[in-house]
Amino acid sequence: MEIAWFTDTWLPNKDGVVTSLLLFKKILERKGHEVYIFAPGNRNEDDGKIFYYNSKPFSKYPNYRITSMRTIFSQRTTKIIKEISPDIIHSHSPGIIGLNAVISSYKFGIPLIFTYHTFLNDSIYLIFKGSSIQSIAEKLLNIWLKWYFRRCSCIITPSNYVANEIKKIFDGDIRILPNGIEIDLFEKGNGEKIRGRYKGKKIILHVGRIVREKNIDLLIKSAPLVLKKYDAIFIIVGEGPARKELEKKVEENGLKDYFIFTGFVSDEELADYYKSADVFVFPSTYETQGIVAFEAMSAGLPVVGAKARAIPEFIREGENGYLSSPYDEKEFAEKIFMAMEDKEIGKRGREFVKNYSIEKMADGLIEIYEEYAR
Repeated sequence: MEIAWFTDTWLPNKDGVVTSLLLFKKILERKGHEVYIFAPGNRNEDDGKIFYYNSKPFSKYPNYRITSMRTIFSQRTTKIIKEISPDIIHSHSPGIIGLNAVISSYKFGIPLIFTYHTFLNDSIYLIFKGSSIQSIAEKLLNIWLKWYFRRCSCIITPSNYVANEIKKIFDGDIRILPNGIEIDLFEKGNGEKIRGRYKGKKIILHVGRIVREKNIDLLIKSAPLVLKKYDAIFIIVGEGPARKELEKKVEENGLKDYFIFTGFVSDEELADYYKSADVFVFPSTYETQGIVAFEAMSAGLPVVGAKARAIPEFIREGENGYLSSPYDEKEFAEKIFMAMEDKEIGKRGREFVKNYSIEKMADGLIEIYEEYAR
């Protein structure tokens, strides 16, 4: 099949959406499908299969780029789509580039599939200040999403939780297909490379974008309780606009010697971090799935997550991890202790996550494409 993907986030940015797209792309191409990508970047870097839209960094989150509205009035996208003649168009965001997907789908009668990766309303605060304007923006966003969904033949969600949320404003076809992971990559990490830097200390790891909704504040609040019991170090892997604010909170709470902010790391080094840790913590209140928890389980790492959104769908208390209130630092610390002391929980998590290999999830995606392809 010839497949056109439209996404408002792409390399060099690294987040769950980009990670998922890269993995799906790898498997789809291995199976003989052609994947064409329309993404923000530098138009001069088009390579025949990736078509870039000139864009500028978003001032409040420079890792993300904003594409000009002018692209929707240009003939460039439709000319490319006419030339490659895809069997399916798959949008991964309802933003400006996602709107180009709608236009191309409509003009050429190509089925449009959309994956709802992210709860967009949780990020409104990055654009608008003040509760009143945020409330208005959220209502307008819901109107936009309702319009966008109705342009789609099918919507893919990574969890039942998201599917149920979308059903409130969309009565069309919804398919649940979680994002897959490269299990072997995280099984083969070399933890000693990292552990050697912190000899004798317990390593408590968090991986992800550093934004308010990831609720890293809870980890900072629970840290003094953890340190009463363990000689530990807290490692935060990732980058984002809340990093400076969190680093300041760490310092104000006298925890500067116990928190390490690494920024982005390579995939190989990320596998080493997972393998080095004693427990993975995931206090986010934002997740549609939580792919980093799956990565941690692949490394055999005990996971402690928040009872929020889609996380309890995949982290099951006492079976493959532990769950805590996202607002109770004492309970969160206690669940960290339970995870550290449960010698079998990591093994059970590794068995659980084998059901979500990228190969299996890619087969599911291909089935959806084949059903809808023109």
